[in-house]
Amino acid sequence: MNTEDGDPGNAEESPDDAEEYGTAEVNDRGRLTIPKPLRDDLRIEGGTEFRVVREGGDIRLVRQLPELETLTRDGEWGDETFRDAGAATFGER
Repeated sequence: MNTEDGDPGNAEESPDDAEEYGTAEVNDRGRLTIPKPLRDDLRIEGGTEFRVVREGGDIRLVRQLPELETLTRDGEWGDETFRDAGAATFGER
């Protein structure tokens, strides 16, 4: 974000949908704890993998999604096929 004179200064630029969840500290073993409210909101569980990307002086964590598996069937899919897929698959409506 630039100041009125065009100098970037110390202002931090963030996306329009950015929401702050507090701070996190790297411990002496190099571990970083993601704040629980953010883990809950994004449904991040133990074992979730992230790609670590450096963007200038910033670090961005990109969640690695599991590989999708394509299923085939000789006939038509029945009405009951996706009835239990739930919000984890299709999101909340």
